[in-house]
Amino acid sequence: MYNNFGDGLHDKDLVHLNLALMLTLKGTPFLYNGEEIGMTDLYLQDISLFRDLLGILFYESMVKELGVSKEVAIQEAAKQTRDKNRTPLQWSKSPNAGFSPAGVTTWLPVNPNYKQGINVAEQQTDPESMLSFYKKMLRLRKGIPALVEGEFIPLKEKSRSYLAFLRKGKKQTCLVVLNYSDKSLKLDLQEAGAKTKVIFTNKDRRGKSNELAQLNILPFEILIAEIQ
Repeated sequence: MYNNFGDGLHDKDLVHLNLALMLTLKGTPFLYNGEEIGMTDLYLQDISLFRDLLGILFYESMVKELGVSKEVAIQEAAKQTRDKNRTPLQWSKSPNAGFSPAGVTTWLPVNPNYKQGINVAEQQTDPESMLSFYKKMLRLRKGIPALVEGEFIPLKEKSRSYLAFLRKGKKQTCLVVLNYSDKSLKLDLQEAGAKTKVIFTNKDRRGKSNELAQLNILPFEILIAEIQ
């Protein structure tokens, strides 16, 4: 999530938004190993550490057939290989991130950022951690029938700064608004209904209008509301 959707400034907000998008759309959600704690790609700088044969062949072809320098070739191969996102899961701050005992050489190197809080042990008890957010959003999806079985109805399809849509089930209809911008928005979504009851938001909405004709949405807000 971080490598594919981050912008270098609002990475955590964008990861939250894209997880919320996946969990509020139709279909079965799939999570990649480690994304729930915010693991990032590791770009290997030594060809001897590569395990992906396609990455090795890519490197060798650039050097031997195209005459590219080894320095440039390793940079490009590191981006192309699948090894970058197959590093060991980061369980703790212990050696090898707790994946293997100290002194053991893992199949692929451990991303050193496991020492910076990107590990399960440190996030397990932190209510503001990425892991806690993933757990919260998964529980939310399971507990809202419209998100599990409802039909998808898009709203304001020409918008480039936010996504808005309905999930309409047999007994419940939910509005989902995802603000992908760093600006507050005032939206007119009265075609969705008259009143809403906020089920979830990742922002403080005190003093903000929940009326669909003039719905206030905060920067990078995730809003899930039930249409009354």
